[in-house]
Amino acid sequence: MERLNPSQESVVKHFGKPLLVIAGAGSGKTKTLAHKVEFLIREKGIDPSKILAITFTNKASKEIRERVKRVAGVDLPWSGTFHSVALRLLKEKGKDIGINPSFSLLSEGDRDKILKGIVQDKETLERLKAYISQRIEDLKPSKDTALEEAFREYLRLLREMNLMDFSSLMLYFYKLLKEQASIGKSFPFVLVDEFQDTNTIQYEILRLIAKENVCVIGDPNQCIYEWRYAKPYNILRFKEDFNPDIIKLEYNYRSKPYILYTANCILQASTAQWKDLIPLLKPVKQGEEKPVVKRFEKDQEEALWIATKIRELLNHYKPSQIAILVRAGYITDPIERALYSFKIPYKVVGTLRFFERSEIKDCLSFLRVALNPYDRVSFERALGLVAKGIGEKTLDLITKLGKGNLIEGSKLALKELPQGKAVALYAFLKKLSAFIKEIENYPFTLEGLLQDIDFWSYLENYKDVQERRENVEELIRYLKQKHQEGYTLEEVLQEIAFILDEEQESNAVQIMTIHASKGLEFDVVFLPRLEEGILPHERSMESQEELEEELRLFYVAITRARDLLFMSYTKQAKPSRFLSYINKAYLDLSAFVKKKTTYMPELKSPYRFKVGDIVSHELFGQGVILSLEDSRALVEFKGGKKTIHTAFLKPLV
Repeated sequence: MERLNPSQESVVKHFGKPLLVIAGAGSGKTKTLAHKVEFLIREKGIDPSKILAITFTNKASKEIRERVKRVAGVDLPWSGTFHSVALRLLKEKGKDIGINPSFSLLSEGDRDKILKGIVQDKETLERLKAYISQRIEDLKPSKDTALEEAFREYLRLLREMNLMDFSSLMLYFYKLLKEQASIGKSFPFVLVDEFQDTNTIQYEILRLIAKENVCVIGDPNQCIYEWRYAKPYNILRFKEDFNPDIIKLEYNYRSKPYILYTANCILQASTAQWKDLIPLLKPVKQGEEKPVVKRFEKDQEEALWIATKIRELLNHYKPSQIAILVRAGYITDPIERALYSFKIPYKVVGTLRFFERSEIKDCLSFLRVALNPYDRVSFERALGLVAKGIGEKTLDLITKLGKGNLIEGSKLALKELPQGKAVALYAFLKKLSAFIKEIENYPFTLEGLLQDIDFWSYLENYKDVQERRENVEELIRYLKQKHQEGYTLEEVLQEIAFILDEEQESNAVQIMTIHASKGLEFDVVFLPRLEEGILPHERSMESQEELEEELRLFYVAITRARDLLFMSYTKQAKPSRFLSYINKAYLDLSAFVKKKTTYMPELKSPYRFKVGDIVSHELFGQGVILSLEDSRALVEFKGGKKTIHTAFLKPLV
């Protein structure tokens, strides 16, 4: 106990009445939970098998079990996620409500196959998938009788095949507890971690299990999953339904003072109903470093500055201790390219790297076929976007007739295919030929082709259509920039190949979305593109509730940082309104004192060059400097002349 602060000790020793713990970011809640379990076992004599500890991730469950083992020397058999607890109890007790205990869990792919048997068209399928989640997790039947009937048919088929998906696990767990009240009595003490992320059915499950000895711990200001039906208002419901004692954990052990003062400004800007419950964070660590705010002309300049700064920070920090957190996936593209250019190891966490995303691969497939008509993988991908119903046998025929050249083979195959396939293939060839004729203007030609094949409408089939659109728009911007700099299409595809070939090392700078960063912490955090339309996201502008969630997302991002925090935006849009909520006294705004705020003064070459020097470049190889202007050099390489910043050149002695 001597290592706990007074509020943590109060949580540990509390007993005999419901307890609501509001745990601020970095306040040591996992340690507090482990000591509470030790107190229950050692001081209150509760059998470890009678304690139910519910977490939101398997990782958190493992961490609590390991801490309890270290602290109390016992195993905690009923520690797990809502879903793992549901699975175990349904296996043990499900027969009481007619469930065969030998049921299997359904994979996402197999679930889609069953749903496709109920509804045929893709749009209705996506609506049904969303409805199943909402119907169960939010306990809200729809007035749309067709959707409700399809939902009931889905449940019937699952029962018939003795299968369950993760949503139905919750549904039958809820049913089991309603019909078998004695199960709830098996757990005289219940702990729930990350309570702000519970949805409606999980809250109702808690009400059926929990009695007077229930402790829920959470921070509604870290609820960033309302789009997944998480309900931060459950904290207010718990307060009303259970009349709990309330203890606030406010001492932060993670971050330096000015990072916390910045986070507190965001807390105070909230207009949420639970605002009075949230403790302002108090620092334990020392340090005078203030979060840095910088402004750039363009995202490429911002990315180059981030890479330059990280290269400098690597003298003091390991790459894995540095994170770049983004609101939207497309933001990572210029950053990835800058890190690659500086040879800084990086890893995109929890999502695909930019050039690995399916919509980007779709677009690049046309460019690749234009350069290499023998590339069957890219040809098949491009063909599938334009001509439907052409399968492996037809592709084998095309390959054979063209002796590997798929464009020539397609022309020859037109005479041998059935009329429907021939018409579809001819339409594809016509578009592809027109595209290839203008390939020197590749970004504009691709943009026109995407319009021509109605690619934007094709993206509407996906739930994350907005994100995919943004990714494609970013690809077009990237291609236009490269075209302007004099890169040929072959050189662009070569650079992309090099970036994709770069190994994702474990000791690497972490790039991830803010959503994926929840629960993590880093010594250094960069928050780029803090702009209106990005954070807050443009989809949230019409709703005060959604704006509040975006504000909470910003709070989560800030509180991931231990030592240093860098926030930036570009003149491509207005700076995020959230930046204006921060007291300027807590920020390092020295960059705004200088006349020039772009990356140029900071992106410097360690070498002095002159006209006539022989230099080398990572992508273009050896060349000769023809002229110099400020930090930019006109260099003649074997493949032609390029204007390049001198930071990317090395002298050849």
